[in-house]
Amino acid sequence: MLELFFANVGDGDAALIREISDGETRMTVLVDAGRPFVEPAKTSLRKDTADHLVMQGVRKIDRMILTHLHIDHVGGAQRILNLIPVTSLSALYLPPEDAGYVEPDYFNSDKPRNGLRLMLNLFRETLQTAAEKGCRQEEIPEEKIRLTDKLSMNVYLPRQEITERQKEVFDDLYRGKAVDPDLLYRVSKERNLSSLMVGFSYAGRRVLIAGDRYAADWEEIWTEPCDILKLPHHGDEKAMTEKLLKTLSPQIAVISCQNQPKKKKDRPNREVLELLQTEVPQVICTENRRMRTLKAATHNGIRVIIEEDGSMSCRTE
Repeated sequence: MLELFFANVGDGDAALIREISDGETRMTVLVDAGRPFVEPAKTSLRKDTADHLVMQGVRKIDRMILTHLHIDHVGGAQRILNLIPVTSLSALYLPPEDAGYVEPDYFNSDKPRNGLRLMLNLFRETLQTAAEKGCRQEEIPEEKIRLTDKLSMNVYLPRQEITERQKEVFDDLYRGKAVDPDLLYRVSKERNLSSLMVGFSYAGRRVLIAGDRYAADWEEIWTEPCDILKLPHHGDEKAMTEKLLKTLSPQIAVISCQNQPKKKKDRPNREVLELLQTEVPQVICTENRRMRTLKAATHNGIRVIIEEDGSMSCRTE
Protein backbone atom coordinates (compact mmCIF):
# COMPACT_ATOMS: atom_id res chain seq x y z
CA MET A 1 0.00 0.00 0.00
CA LEU A 2 0.96 3.65 -0.32
CA GLU A 3 0.62 5.78 2.78
CA LEU A 4 0.53 9.57 2.57
CA PHE A 5 0.83 11.61 5.76
CA PHE A 6 0.31 15.37 5.47
CA ALA A 7 1.79 16.65 8.72
CA ASN A 8 0.34 19.56 10.65
CA VAL A 9 3.37 21.85 10.73
CA GLY A 10 1.30 25.01 11.12
CA ASP A 11 1.94 27.58 8.41
CA GLY A 12 4.11 25.32 6.28
CA ASP A 13 4.29 22.11 4.29
CA ALA A 14 5.59 18.59 4.92
CA ALA A 15 4.28 15.45 3.21
CA LEU A 16 5.54 11.95 4.03
CA ILE A 17 5.06 9.26 1.37
CA ARG A 18 5.76 5.61 2.20
CA GLU A 19 5.26 2.43 0.22
CA ILE A 20 4.65 -0.43 2.64
CA SER A 21 4.58 -4.11 1.68
CA ASP A 22 4.15 -7.06 4.07
CA GLY A 23 4.62 -4.73 7.01
CA GLU A 24 7.97 -3.43 5.72
CA THR A 25 8.66 0.07 4.39
CA ARG A 26 10.08 -0.20 0.88
CA MET A 27 10.39 3.49 0.03
CA THR A 28 10.17 6.71 2.06
CA VAL A 29 9.95 10.15 0.45
CA LEU A 30 9.59 13.47 2.24
CA VAL A 31 8.36 16.44 0.22
CA ASP A 32 9.25 19.66 2.07
CA ALA A 33 10.28 20.02 5.69
CA GLY A 34 8.25 22.81 7.26
CA ARG A 35 9.76 25.58 9.37
CA PRO A 36 12.88 25.40 11.56
CA PHE A 37 10.69 25.98 14.60
CA VAL A 38 6.94 25.61 14.97
CA GLU A 39 5.61 27.65 17.85
CA PRO A 40 3.15 25.63 19.98
CA ALA A 41 -0.30 26.96 20.79
CA LYS A 42 -3.02 25.76 23.17
CA THR A 43 -5.51 25.43 20.33
CA SER A 44 -3.16 23.51 18.06
CA LEU A 45 -1.57 20.08 17.53
CA ARG A 46 1.02 21.44 15.11
CA LYS A 47 4.68 20.58 15.63
CA ASP A 48 8.06 20.47 13.89
CA THR A 49 8.40 18.10 10.94
CA ALA A 50 11.24 16.21 12.65
CA ASP A 51 8.98 15.52 15.65
CA HIS A 52 6.27 14.24 13.33
CA LEU A 53 8.73 11.90 11.61
CA VAL A 54 9.91 10.48 14.93
CA MET A 55 6.30 9.93 16.00
CA GLN A 56 5.60 8.19 12.69
CA GLY A 57 8.48 5.80 13.31
CA VAL A 58 10.56 6.99 10.35
CA ARG A 59 14.07 5.57 10.63
CA LYS A 60 15.34 6.44 7.15
CA ILE A 61 14.36 8.77 4.33
CA ASP A 62 15.26 7.61 0.84
CA ARG A 63 14.49 10.94 -0.82
CA MET A 64 13.97 14.41 0.59
CA ILE A 65 12.60 16.86 -1.97
CA LEU A 66 12.57 20.60 -1.26
CA THR A 67 10.14 22.31 -3.60
CA HIS A 68 11.41 25.90 -3.27
CA LEU A 69 13.39 28.26 -1.07
CA HIS A 70 10.85 29.56 1.40
CA ILE A 71 11.37 29.08 5.13
CA ASP A 72 8.07 27.22 5.62
CA HIS A 73 9.15 24.52 3.14
CA VAL A 74 12.91 24.26 3.70
CA GLY A 75 13.50 25.50 7.24
CA GLY A 76 13.05 22.18 9.04
CA ALA A 77 15.37 20.16 6.78
CA GLN A 78 18.58 20.70 8.75
CA ARG A 79 17.15 19.30 11.98
CA ILE A 80 15.78 16.29 10.10
CA LEU A 81 19.20 15.63 8.57
CA ASN A 82 20.72 15.66 12.05
CA LEU A 83 18.16 13.19 13.42
CA ILE A 84 17.33 10.78 10.59
CA PRO A 85 19.55 9.26 7.85
CA VAL A 86 18.64 10.73 4.46
CA THR A 87 19.95 9.01 1.32
CA SER A 88 19.41 11.86 -1.15
CA LEU A 89 18.25 15.47 -1.13
CA SER A 90 16.78 17.00 -4.29
CA ALA A 91 15.96 20.58 -5.20
CA LEU A 92 15.53 22.71 -8.30
CA TYR A 93 18.79 24.55 -7.56
CA LEU A 94 22.05 23.77 -5.77
CA PRO A 95 24.71 26.42 -4.94
CA PRO A 96 27.96 26.53 -6.91
CA GLU A 97 30.99 24.78 -5.41
CA ASP A 98 32.60 28.12 -4.53
CA ALA A 99 29.47 29.41 -2.75
CA GLY A 100 30.20 31.63 0.25
CA TYR A 101 28.23 33.43 2.90
CA VAL A 102 25.65 35.84 1.48
CA GLU A 103 26.12 39.20 3.14
CA PRO A 104 22.98 41.04 4.28
CA ASP A 105 22.24 44.47 2.90
CA TYR A 106 22.89 46.66 5.93
CA PHE A 107 21.62 49.76 4.16
CA ASN A 108 18.24 48.41 3.08
CA SER A 109 15.51 47.00 5.32
CA ASP A 110 13.50 45.58 2.42
CA LYS A 111 12.03 42.29 3.67
CA PRO A 112 11.81 40.28 0.40
CA ARG A 113 15.41 40.96 -0.63
CA ASN A 114 16.98 40.49 2.81
CA GLY A 115 14.72 37.53 3.49
CA LEU A 116 16.08 35.88 0.36
CA ARG A 117 19.66 36.50 1.50
CA LEU A 118 18.95 34.86 4.87
CA MET A 119 17.21 31.96 3.17
CA LEU A 120 20.18 31.32 0.89
CA ASN A 121 22.48 31.12 3.93
CA LEU A 122 20.14 28.69 5.67
CA PHE A 123 19.95 26.58 2.51
CA ARG A 124 23.75 26.50 2.21
CA GLU A 125 24.08 25.44 5.85
CA THR A 126 21.45 22.75 5.31
CA LEU A 127 23.38 21.35 2.34
CA GLN A 128 26.60 21.43 4.34
CA THR A 129 24.88 19.34 7.01
CA ALA A 130 23.65 16.97 4.30
CA ALA A 131 27.19 16.56 2.98
CA GLU A 132 28.54 15.89 6.47
CA LYS A 133 25.91 13.18 6.94
CA GLY A 134 26.77 11.50 3.63
CA CYS A 135 23.52 12.56 1.96
CA ARG A 136 23.70 12.76 -1.84
CA GLN A 137 22.52 16.04 -3.38
CA GLU A 138 21.07 16.62 -6.83
CA GLU A 139 19.30 19.16 -8.97
CA ILE A 140 16.22 17.13 -9.75
CA PRO A 141 15.38 16.51 -13.42
CA GLU A 142 11.96 16.90 -14.98
CA GLU A 143 11.21 13.28 -15.72
CA LYS A 144 9.40 10.19 -14.55
CA ILE A 145 11.43 8.41 -11.87
CA ARG A 146 10.71 4.79 -11.02
CA LEU A 147 11.05 4.53 -7.23
CA THR A 148 9.96 0.89 -6.89
CA ASP A 149 8.28 -1.63 -9.18
CA LYS A 150 4.88 -0.21 -8.08
CA LEU A 151 5.61 3.43 -7.28
CA SER A 152 6.76 6.12 -9.68
CA MET A 153 7.36 9.85 -9.29
CA ASN A 154 6.97 12.71 -11.76
CA VAL A 155 8.68 16.05 -11.26
CA TYR A 156 7.26 19.18 -12.92
CA LEU A 157 9.69 22.08 -13.24
CA PRO A 158 8.80 25.79 -13.34
CA ARG A 159 9.06 27.88 -16.47
CA GLN A 160 12.59 27.95 -17.90
CA GLU A 161 12.98 31.73 -17.79
CA ILE A 162 12.18 31.75 -14.07
CA THR A 163 14.65 28.93 -13.41
CA GLU A 164 17.43 30.65 -15.37
CA ARG A 165 16.82 34.05 -13.76
CA GLN A 166 16.83 32.51 -10.29
CA LYS A 167 20.05 30.56 -10.91
CA GLU A 168 21.86 33.65 -12.21
CA VAL A 169 20.92 35.74 -9.18
CA PHE A 170 21.52 33.01 -6.60
CA ASP A 171 24.94 32.18 -8.08
CA ASP A 172 25.95 35.86 -8.03
CA LEU A 173 24.84 36.29 -4.42
CA TYR A 174 26.72 33.20 -3.30
CA ARG A 175 29.85 34.51 -5.07
CA GLY A 176 29.61 37.94 -3.49
CA LYS A 177 28.76 39.76 -6.70
CA ALA A 178 26.54 42.82 -6.91
CA VAL A 179 22.97 42.18 -8.08
CA ASP A 180 20.64 44.81 -9.49
CA PRO A 181 18.13 45.61 -6.68
CA ASP A 182 15.12 45.45 -8.99
CA LEU A 183 16.19 42.06 -10.35
CA LEU A 184 16.84 40.80 -6.82
CA TYR A 185 13.37 41.90 -5.73
CA ARG A 186 11.79 40.21 -8.74
CA VAL A 187 13.57 36.92 -8.08
CA SER A 188 12.73 37.03 -4.38
CA LYS A 189 9.04 37.42 -5.27
CA GLU A 190 9.21 34.64 -7.89
CA ARG A 191 10.12 31.91 -5.42
CA ASN A 192 6.58 30.51 -5.37
CA LEU A 193 6.56 30.47 -9.15
CA SER A 194 9.84 28.55 -9.04
CA SER A 195 8.27 25.80 -6.94
CA LEU A 196 8.67 22.20 -8.00
CA MET A 197 5.49 20.16 -8.26
CA VAL A 198 5.78 16.46 -7.48
CA GLY A 199 3.43 13.71 -8.61
CA PHE A 200 3.24 10.07 -7.54
CA SER A 201 1.56 7.15 -9.30
CA TYR A 202 0.55 3.97 -7.51
CA ALA A 203 -2.07 1.31 -8.23
CA GLY A 204 -3.64 3.42 -10.95
CA ARG A 205 -3.99 6.43 -8.64
CA ARG A 206 -2.28 9.79 -9.06
CA VAL A 207 -1.14 12.13 -6.30
CA LEU A 208 -0.06 15.73 -6.93
CA ILE A 209 1.82 17.82 -4.39
CA ALA A 210 1.80 21.27 -5.91
CA GLY A 211 4.27 23.13 -3.68
CA ASP A 212 3.35 26.81 -3.75
CA ARG A 213 2.88 27.28 -7.50
CA TYR A 214 0.09 29.81 -8.13
CA ALA A 215 -2.78 28.30 -10.10
CA ALA A 216 -2.66 30.99 -12.79
CA ASP A 217 0.89 29.92 -13.63
CA TRP A 218 -0.05 26.39 -14.73
CA GLU A 219 -3.78 26.27 -15.43
CA GLU A 220 -3.29 26.90 -19.16
CA ILE A 221 -0.80 24.07 -19.67
CA TRP A 222 -2.08 21.40 -17.27
CA THR A 223 -4.01 18.48 -18.75
CA GLU A 224 -3.63 15.61 -16.25
CA PRO A 225 -6.26 14.68 -13.65
CA CYS A 226 -5.28 13.46 -10.20
CA ASP A 227 -6.99 11.57 -7.40
CA ILE A 228 -5.32 13.32 -4.44
CA LEU A 229 -4.26 16.96 -4.50
CA LYS A 230 -2.15 18.79 -1.94
CA LEU A 231 -3.32 22.31 -2.66
CA PRO A 232 -0.64 24.87 -3.49
CA HIS A 233 0.11 27.87 -1.31
CA HIS A 234 -1.91 26.74 1.69
CA GLY A 235 -5.26 27.33 0.03
CA ASP A 236 -4.98 31.10 -0.30
CA GLU A 237 -6.68 33.13 -3.01
CA LYS A 238 -3.96 32.29 -5.56
CA ALA A 239 -4.06 28.56 -4.88
CA MET A 240 -6.79 27.41 -7.24
CA THR A 241 -9.11 28.44 -10.05
CA GLU A 242 -12.28 26.78 -11.24
CA LYS A 243 -10.72 25.97 -14.61
CA LEU A 244 -7.71 24.23 -13.10
CA LEU A 245 -9.75 22.39 -10.51
CA LYS A 246 -12.05 20.95 -13.17
CA THR A 247 -8.99 19.69 -15.05
CA LEU A 248 -7.46 18.14 -11.94
CA SER A 249 -10.77 16.70 -10.71
CA PRO A 250 -9.39 15.22 -7.45
CA GLN A 251 -11.34 13.01 -5.08
CA ILE A 252 -9.41 14.29 -2.05
CA ALA A 253 -8.00 17.79 -1.55
CA VAL A 254 -5.65 18.53 1.36
CA ILE A 255 -4.84 22.04 2.58
CA SER A 256 -1.83 22.62 4.81
CA CYS A 257 -2.59 25.65 6.99
CA GLN A 258 -2.87 26.83 10.58
CA ASN A 259 -5.86 27.95 12.65
CA GLN A 260 -4.39 31.32 13.59
CA PRO A 261 -4.75 33.80 10.72
CA LYS A 262 -1.70 35.87 9.87
CA LYS A 263 -1.69 39.43 8.58
CA LYS A 264 -2.23 39.46 4.81
CA LYS A 265 -2.47 35.64 4.77
CA ASP A 266 -6.03 34.39 4.28
CA ARG A 267 -5.46 30.61 4.48
CA PRO A 268 -7.59 28.95 3.42
CA ASN A 269 -9.34 31.59 1.39
CA ARG A 270 -13.12 31.35 1.76
CA GLU A 271 -13.87 31.47 -1.96
CA VAL A 272 -11.23 28.85 -2.75
CA LEU A 273 -12.52 26.61 0.03
CA GLU A 274 -16.10 26.84 -1.18
CA LEU A 275 -14.99 26.14 -4.76
CA LEU A 276 -13.22 23.01 -3.54
CA GLN A 277 -16.21 21.90 -1.53
CA THR A 278 -18.40 22.25 -4.62
CA GLU A 279 -16.11 20.21 -6.89
CA VAL A 280 -14.22 17.78 -4.57
CA PRO A 281 -15.88 14.99 -2.53
CA GLN A 282 -13.46 15.29 0.41
CA VAL A 283 -11.71 18.52 1.44
CA ILE A 284 -9.59 18.47 4.61
CA CYS A 285 -7.28 20.98 6.31
CA THR A 286 -4.42 19.99 8.57
CA GLU A 287 -5.74 22.74 10.80
CA ASN A 288 -8.33 25.44 10.32
CA ARG A 289 -10.23 28.23 11.96
CA ARG A 290 -14.02 28.22 11.91
CA MET A 291 -15.41 29.37 8.58
CA ARG A 292 -18.84 29.55 7.03
CA THR A 293 -18.62 26.03 5.59
CA LEU A 294 -15.94 24.59 7.88
CA LYS A 295 -15.75 23.75 11.56
CA ALA A 296 -12.69 24.76 13.56
CA ALA A 297 -10.37 21.77 13.97
CA THR A 298 -6.77 20.78 14.55
CA HIS A 299 -5.11 17.45 13.78
CA ASN A 300 -1.69 15.88 14.05
CA GLY A 301 -2.05 15.27 10.35
CA ILE A 302 -4.06 13.77 7.52
CA ARG A 303 -3.44 10.17 6.50
CA VAL A 304 -4.43 8.87 3.07
CA ILE A 305 -4.06 5.19 2.20
CA ILE A 306 -4.00 3.78 -1.34
CA GLU A 307 -4.33 0.00 -1.34
CA GLU A 308 -2.78 -2.22 -3.98
CA ASP A 309 -6.20 -2.62 -5.62
CA GLY A 310 -6.48 1.18 -5.96
CA SER A 311 -9.04 1.71 -3.23
CA MET A 312 -8.50 4.84 -1.11
CA SER A 313 -9.27 5.95 2.41
CA CYS A 314 -8.61 9.22 4.22
CA ARG A 315 -8.71 10.13 7.90
CA THR A 316 -7.49 12.79 10.29
CA GLU A 317 -5.39 11.94 13.33
